[in-house]
Amino acid sequence: MLDTQIVSYGTDNPEELMDKFYKAGNEMLLTLRNYVVSPEKRKKPRTWGALEAAKMVKVSDPTFRKLLESNPNILGVINEESENGRKTKKYTLEAINALRDKAGTRYKRPKGSKALTIAISNLKGGVGKTETTVDLGKKIAIEGLKVLLLDFDAQGTATLISSGLIPDLELKYEDTITNVLISNPNSIESVILKTHFDGFDIIPANLAIQDCDLILPNEKENNHERLGSPFIRLTESLKIIKNQYDVILVDCGPNLGLLTLNAIIACDGIIIPIPPSMNDYSSFTMFTAALRNVFKELSSKKLEYLRILISKHSGSNEALQMENLMREQFGRYVLTNHMCETVEVPKAANEIGTIYDISKPRGSREAYRRALQHLDDVNMEIINNFKDIWDRQVKATQLSGDKHG
Repeated sequence: MLDTQIVSYGTDNPEELMDKFYKAGNEMLLTLRNYVVSPEKRKKPRTWGALEAAKMVKVSDPTFRKLLESNPNILGVINEESENGRKTKKYTLEAINALRDKAGTRYKRPKGSKALTIAISNLKGGVGKTETTVDLGKKIAIEGLKVLLLDFDAQGTATLISSGLIPDLELKYEDTITNVLISNPNSIESVILKTHFDGFDIIPANLAIQDCDLILPNEKENNHERLGSPFIRLTESLKIIKNQYDVILVDCGPNLGLLTLNAIIACDGIIIPIPPSMNDYSSFTMFTAALRNVFKELSSKKLEYLRILISKHSGSNEALQMENLMREQFGRYVLTNHMCETVEVPKAANEIGTIYDISKPRGSREAYRRALQHLDDVNMEIINNFKDIWDRQVKATQLSGDKHG
């Protein structure tokens, strides 16, 4: 007998089905997060061993021990039990920064320099914007600087992997930047969240920030008369907090909506991640045309920093050929180091974090070491660029002072 059962390829009630998917997805994220951070409900600061910590503080092992002996009340020193049952002391970034301060080895942004606001942007999704933003932010914090990450993508992925918070379950509308940009730019400090990384704060996102792209273009609802142009709301609000940080990073969504335009207008620089493939190269070309039109309207706008980051590099011959083409086309604007495609990224994501959250590898130690080295090479190149910009700012201020002296 023939099976006459009809297989359904769709649904008669897509709204109900999407609601079920949404609730099930958030429940699974919550379950996964709670499993990862158990027994606490929030992510714990990662720790480093004594040898790594001494290296980060930039002192010898004996000097590191003396620092600890003379500062017994340093916060962030944790007793952990190793696999063989022995108790060992581990050090959080909070402890390492405190010891850097005691030793006088912590890098401080020079007086007379300005905090840098950097937009990480590309029209195309899936190019590594969020990974780039979060990893750069965490490396800046690991180096002892203060960084603020603004999540401008309604998907909230940067929020999730930066803080461990489930965007649409544990954050309310007023926890995002939405009200700040639409009605009260002076309230920006109220939406800043500290993370488990010392010196690394975020302004989180969830679906609420979609309202920015809907309301800001609407003259009847965007408070234009009271607050002025909707294109400079971020610029105005950042004036309140910019001096509290060394670097402000904006993870832009894959679009040129009002949120992204606010970031482009407010920023001092742009990092554009591009995987070495023809599709991504073609999309980038369209992005440059869109940016050209934006900057045409901003005739006095200058960028202190502009770099293309070759991301998700597979190492294949095709990727290498595309990399060579991009370097030939865009020259010095391409970062020397590239971000490799590695299984370590999704491994870390499964634990709701990035490679910088992991203190020991979950698989091959060599694969983890290579991935971390690639990450450090890229991020330290960028951070050293920032330090050079700050030094130039100080020299320019001094020269200006000499001329007017």
